[in-house]
Amino acid sequence: MRRAFPALFVAATLAGCSLARSIPNVRYYTLAITAPPSTTIGAPIHIGTISSDQPYATERIAFRTSPYQLDYYTYHRWAADPRNLIRTVARDYFERASSGSGVPFELEGNIRRLEEVDEPAAWRGALALDVRLARGGRVVLERAYSESEPAESHHPEAVAAALSRALQRILDQILAEAARADTEPARADAAAGAPARGDAPPAVAPAGAGR
Repeated sequence: MRRAFPALFVAATLAGCSLARSIPNVRYYTLAITAPPSTTIGAPIHIGTISSDQPYATERIAFRTSPYQLDYYTYHRWAADPRNLIRTVARDYFERASSGSGVPFELEGNIRRLEEVDEPAAWRGALALDVRLARGGRVVLERAYSESEPAESHHPEAVAAALSRALQRILDQILAEAARADTEPARADAAAGAPARGDAPPAVAPAGAGR
């Protein structure tokens, strides 16, 4: 019976080593936009608070297999809090698009959806953002954006790339709205300074007339 103890100890040790070797490494992913902005704007866009609905306020990547079930990866995670990831990507993207120093815009947002969607045909990334854009204390845009992008493979890294493309489309839409708002004051000033159609300039009497 005594001889059994060393054998059991060795077996348990080997089993423990085998288990340790079988645990996969944690992989970390981020969002990145490599393409240039679709337009430029003559004023900066400052990024304020980016909040998130509770299911996405975690570094664990969410994936959905049905409309009723949302799960999370154990060994595939975001490299930072998703709120910080989106805030950083948006800040850098808008800095590349800004070509002037006009009155800045202030942007706040909420992550309503940020997940991998697993479907039989393909995987895709689904992103939804609620956005509020203000300038000088006046709200110029308040809108809910939603984008879905197919992933190139069944892998979380491909989903992160798909979500990045979806995020760029949303940011480009925000840029377009901000650029439109940025040109409105100039158009208003030009309209105010131009004479009304059909109005003739005041007549100037010739010298000596009426004497």
